[in-house]
Amino acid sequence: MLCTDCQSGYHAPYDRFERLAANPEVPSYLMRCKQCGALWNESSGAPELLTRTHARWLYPGVRI
Repeated sequence: MLCTDCQSGYHAPYDRFERLAANPEVPSYLMRCKQCGALWNESSGAPELLTRTHARWLYPGVRI
């Protein structure tokens, strides 16, 4: 279940997120909310809320 902050999107304060992985080919970062555990794909485009399956596909070998 998403926390109130994640329900409204990926926004400041960014210290509520931890970086789990990076994909230098894109470049993008897999971020996890410390409050609710939601997974976000941070890239040059709009941040995207990810499922665990999609996160593993984008970031092979990541431990979620």
